[in-house]
Amino acid sequence: MIFKRLNYQTLQSLRLQGYNILLAIGRAEDENPIYFPMKLDSFNSSTSNFESDDAPTFQGKKILILDEAIQRSLNHDLNGIIQLDN
Repeated sequence: MIFKRLNYQTLQSLRLQGYNILLAIGRAEDENPIYFPMKLDSFNSSTSNFESDDAPTFQGKKILILDEAIQRSLNHDLNGIIQLDN
């Protein structure tokens, strides 16, 4: 496993690899969450309606939409790390 900081460059690289969401491995309220990148074929970020500052959750896990995370990373408004497989 490889761990990388959640930053603009890492997020751009993930987008180029076809990932579109990040799912937190720990609890949604963790201050420094560990995210796992995922590809959802039926997901369309242009139709998502996550406009609040609070990240959406799924079964108690925090979800970050990759395109929105990239925009937030430009303002250094993200914290956490990403777990990648070798």
